[in-house]
Amino acid sequence: MSALNPDRTLRQPDPMPPDPFPPAPMPPEPVPPEPSPDPVPEPVPEPLPEPPGPEPQPEPA
Repeated sequence: MSALNPDRTLRQPDPMPPDPFPPAPMPPEPVPPEPSPDPVPEPVPEPLPEPPGPEPQPEPA
């Protein structure tokens, strides 16, 4: 160590100046739900026709 110039060892040129605008962290990519290999639609039961019942009698008041 040279006593004549002690600053020489402390002053090292920065290899890269600090980036004033650091890169923004990448947002995690949304993972899309895996589609079913063979989507089978649920069978919709057809509404059964109501059987013709006796006409509703008015309740006696």
